[in-house]
Amino acid sequence: MRIKYKLLDKMSGLTNREMDFLLYVARHQDPEGNIIGVYYNDVCKQTGMCKQTFYSCLKSLQEKEIITYTKNTDIDYDLRILGNDFSYKESYKEGYINLNRIVFRCGKFKKLKANEKWLLLEFLKITHSAGASHQIGTKKFYDKYKKILNVTTRVLRYYLHSLKFFFTIGIKDKKYFITYIGRVFNARSGESEEEQYLWQRIRNCCRREKVKDVTERNVRDTANLVSQYRNLAAIGNQDIISILLQAIRLSVQEQENKRLHSKYVHKILRIELGLS
Repeated sequence: MRIKYKLLDKMSGLTNREMDFLLYVARHQDPEGNIIGVYYNDVCKQTGMCKQTFYSCLKSLQEKEIITYTKNTDIDYDLRILGNDFSYKESYKEGYINLNRIVFRCGKFKKLKANEKWLLLEFLKITHSAGASHQIGTKKFYDKYKKILNVTTRVLRYYLHSLKFFFTIGIKDKKYFITYIGRVFNARSGESEEEQYLWQRIRNCCRREKVKDVTERNVRDTANLVSQYRNLAAIGNQDIISILLQAIRLSVQEQENKRLHSKYVHKILRIELGLS
């Protein structure tokens, strides 16, 4: 659920749909920047784009070297966000934007234009690095961002007006003072990054196995098995998530009606871990 600061440079100039696509899939990436089982219908429902736009975004973002993708099944794709690997400790020191914030799902953010969304992310970067506030000369500001966004001074001023819900933006002594508004950005989603990632992996597994009537209750009950057996799996140097997904596949393959039953998955999981 993170976007590295250095990735922002490649994101300037994206269309609104490309920006929405990227920010949505980034919420479901693993530590290496992989997103498993991206399904067009999920993206379309969350972003409002049509099916054809989904495929256009896949192609254009790969051409711009922001993502790579492969078709995994006849209904979904596996993606990788390039240069967004958080699997090593030093990666966090490079600086990043945490997308697990309620603001990124609110109507005011969704209504912003693509350049406004990019400028919001850029302001998040510069205000965080300066202790929640940043100052820059007005001339330097316009020279810098007019060039990056390829817009006029007038358009850039319009962008600033649109961002005043998110930042306090004032002028003094020919300088812009841009201040991060904590009450807007500090509110986090009620679910942890790990929970959302795990729920998505379980849903993807069920879809690929053509499981019927998957409920949120069963997804979450099944996901809870990870915390219950994580330490035990670690002792044997096993990946608990991979074992859980294998248990789901085995459980539904043995059923004629293909349903997700957390208790049955639990039973098979114990067998896979050598406990039964």
